Amino acid sequence: MKKGAIWKDTFREIGRSKTRFLSIFAIILIGVAFFAGLSATGPVMIETADSYYDEQNLSDLHVFSTMGLEEEDSELLNSVDNAEVDYLYSQDVIFDGSGLTSKVYGWDAVQHTINEFEIIEGRFPKETNEIALDQTNSYADEYAIGDTIQITEEQSENQDNVFTEDTFEVVGFLKTPLYIERANRGNTTIGSGNLDGFSVVSPEVFDMDVYTDAFVLFDRSNQYVSYSEEYQTFIDEQTTDIEERVAHRPEERYEELYAEIESDIEEGYAEIEEARQELEDGREELEEARTDIEEGYEDYEAGLEEFEAEEANARAEIEDERQQLEEALSEIEANKDQLEAAQMQNTPTYEEVLAQEEQVLAGLQELENAESELNAELAASREDLEQARIELGEAEADYEEGLAEFEAEEADAEEEIDEALVDLEEAEEELAELEEPEYFVYDRTSYPGYEEFDENAERISAIARIFPVFFFMLAALISLTTMTRMVDEGRNQIGTLKALGYGNMAIAAKYFVYAFIATSFGSILGLFLGYWLFPNVILDAYSSLYNLPSAQTQFYWDYAIISIAASLLATGLSTLVSVRLSLRSNAATLLRPKAPKKGKRIFLEYIPFIWKRFSFTQKVASRNLFRYKRRMLMTLFGVAGGTALLLTGYGLSDSIADIADIQFGEINLYQAIVAEDPEATESEQDSLLSSLEEVDGFEAQLQSLQESITATNSGESRDATLLVPEDTELFEEFVVLRDRNDQSRLYELPEDGVIITDKLADLLNVTTGDSMEVAWDEGETVDVAIGGISEQYVQHYIYMSEDYYEQVVNEEIDYNTRLLKYDDSVVSNDELGENLTEEDAVLGVTFVSSIRESFQDSMDSLDVVTVVLIVSAASLAFVVLYNLTNINVSERIRELSTIKVLGFFDKEVTMYVYRENLVLTIMGILVGFVLGIFMHMFVLQTAELDIMRFLHQISWTSYLYSFLLMFFFSSMVMVVMHFKLKHVDMVEALKTQD
Repeated sequence: MKKGAIWKDTFREIGRSKTRFLSIFAIILIGVAFFAGLSATGPVMIETADSYYDEQNLSDLHVFSTMGLEEEDSELLNSVDNAEVDYLYSQDVIFDGSGLTSKVYGWDAVQHTINEFEIIEGRFPKETNEIALDQTNSYADEYAIGDTIQITEEQSENQDNVFTEDTFEVVGFLKTPLYIERANRGNTTIGSGNLDGFSVVSPEVFDMDVYTDAFVLFDRSNQYVSYSEEYQTFIDEQTTDIEERVAHRPEERYEELYAEIESDIEEGYAEIEEARQELEDGREELEEARTDIEEGYEDYEAGLEEFEAEEANARAEIEDERQQLEEALSEIEANKDQLEAAQMQNTPTYEEVLAQEEQVLAGLQELENAESELNAELAASREDLEQARIELGEAEADYEEGLAEFEAEEADAEEEIDEALVDLEEAEEELAELEEPEYFVYDRTSYPGYEEFDENAERISAIARIFPVFFFMLAALISLTTMTRMVDEGRNQIGTLKALGYGNMAIAAKYFVYAFIATSFGSILGLFLGYWLFPNVILDAYSSLYNLPSAQTQFYWDYAIISIAASLLATGLSTLVSVRLSLRSNAATLLRPKAPKKGKRIFLEYIPFIWKRFSFTQKVASRNLFRYKRRMLMTLFGVAGGTALLLTGYGLSDSIADIADIQFGEINLYQAIVAEDPEATESEQDSLLSSLEEVDGFEAQLQSLQESITATNSGESRDATLLVPEDTELFEEFVVLRDRNDQSRLYELPEDGVIITDKLADLLNVTTGDSMEVAWDEGETVDVAIGGISEQYVQHYIYMSEDYYEQVVNEEIDYNTRLLKYDDSVVSNDELGENLTEEDAVLGVTFVSSIRESFQDSMDSLDVVTVVLIVSAASLAFVVLYNLTNINVSERIRELSTIKVLGFFDKEVTMYVYRENLVLTIMGILVGFVLGIFMHMFVLQTAELDIMRFLHQISWTSYLYSFLLMFFFSSMVMVVMHFKLKHVDMVEALKTQD
């Protein structure tokens, strides 16, 4: 028997029943697009992030030490096989003027190849006075390219020892895979305690002897997909290897530092002794100078006396000689006068007298010359004495000046010596308290936003495992209804084919091919639409949270095979069920018209009080509802399924909408967490308390111990945070411990047990009265009794009293955190953070508002997923309603034509059908509400992460929106049907045989 006629008839049937074909096509398209698209979104998010990490060479490990990384550390890290290491300088600073905090990296595009920074605007710094900023809103709102940023010494930790420049010009904005989250940049010990962003300068700007960070990238890491178990296993092995390599370094660094500090202290004391010796030497030199000056004055006085005595003697001798010569000259003059008087001028005697006179005059002349020479000698000696006196005066002035200078320098030197002694004493105290440096090896989970992105992808994947099941169930239902109607309409044709000798397989092939073509085209188009639309829409929604490129969509064969197989199975089984009964009948039976449905009295007819008050049309509608039970159930289940999907979507949004408000407004009542130094002195703690009391709007503070622990029961382990408050009564004002099911029931910290959060209790399968193991990182493990289970939505907590802690741990507690309560409408977090980070007792400050905003942003992004769910569910609900209504009208076309012939107007005919649909829609909506509640609970249990609990609630508005949407779809479908019924060919319809 030739099959050509059947094949031709199959393709003609597609043309004749476009609406039916398109209904199967549409329902499969929506189902496949939703399943494939939503299933692919999680992997696409991971693949997009992984590709971005590989392109930007995101480091696998971050290694740093509390005392920096020396050359020996670099040699150890460089010895790691198949790994590349980048060494960077970094420093947390505050920008002057704006008060914004920043982690400044010394980075060069040529020198460094790991964690590549990507310029968004402008360029990289080239000069030492240039800087490029993070693209965060806080920086973009405050600075523009060309602006100047100044870092003052008072506003940055050890900045005067770190930077060679303090003023920079903004030359660009950039991003890096180290910070894929837009808002969160981590914490810092300066400013408000939160980093506002990062920045990049030339490495030459840093004046440091050691590197602060080492980033390690393994050659084999790009062989694994980020976030995968294989990647994490590989990284865990490498982390262990590096930790073992640097395990001995803390002790070595400690010994080196101890010896270096001890040597510096000894050198310091030696320098002090040397300085003191120099002072002593200087003082001795001054004393010698004083002695020399005094001796000079004594020599001057003695020389002056000797000069004056010699001068007096010399002058006396000259006077005596002059007197003798003058006396001799007088005698000669007298003799001469006598001789002249005696007129004896020519006598020898007179000549002798003249000779004597000349001799005496010559003697006088010689005496005058000698006196002149004496005066000159005396003047020279007097000048020498005067010069000696002047020199002594100058020497004395120099001495006084030197003495004053020495005394000033001595005072300064003594002050410096005193300061040096204080420094040395402090150095000795520090040396006594010196601890081994800590080395940290962190993987990518320490990078802000890295782990949160994986959690968001997991949420999408979890939802993708649940919702598509219900979509395919509805698709199977619609396919069953559609194919059943198609088979019923082709009853006579099946009988004819059987009469002509065609076998059951050949006849069934027509319907299977019909369904196969519709399913195949719907699946193929749904795959491409889903793989492109859903990942792009959802990842675009997450772009407000993460600095990632656009979705890198791709074709996933596994999801394609699953979705196509599920679609073919749904339509194939529906076709098999529909055609099986008809093929079991013989040709004669099939060629005869199908016997009409036997009428029966319905339940309402047995209640005359109600039935008599029904109008004719109401009675007909009521009978039709219960006469065609299959149609009623199909419509009921179809509407109920669509409503349940809508309610689940809206309910999911309700479940995540108020989590942040409840967790951080009703359960956690504090506004900040201060990380304290457990070794802080009492004065440092008093200073911290004084600073807190001076804050306007400050209400209370509570010391507590917070530690990371691992809780275990029956082989199940979960990481949690242990919180031990100092004052259990005051603790009630900071954290509300209440029962989730009965919120009026409050817990107090028991004396012989702990309170654990409800999600942790569920994961460990424990309840009140049970016990579990609590283990610390150091390996210590204790058993604790569970005294209560409290409500919690974010993270796992174990609350324990101080007495019970000391009892089970057997050691005195050391508090390391302080919870703060204050009026955040009065207190500025930034200002409070700056004040607190200046305290020596404070290691860091975390504000609950920042945690809340980050968590709320993550939940808001999940709202986009719920919108996608709601839109998809609404589309599916519309197709379901349209298809069911269309089948309803098609099945009853003779009945509707009959009432039109009997005189019913178009609106009355429409209302004839719509009245039944309205009742079925309302009934389906009510059933859908019940089904939606269970679906909502099931989806929440599946989509919840281990560290999070959703609210198990559905608001009344969600019921209202679901009802209105289904009612709107039903009305819209009837509007379309109204125009279809207006153009029914009544004569042709009455000729047909059902």
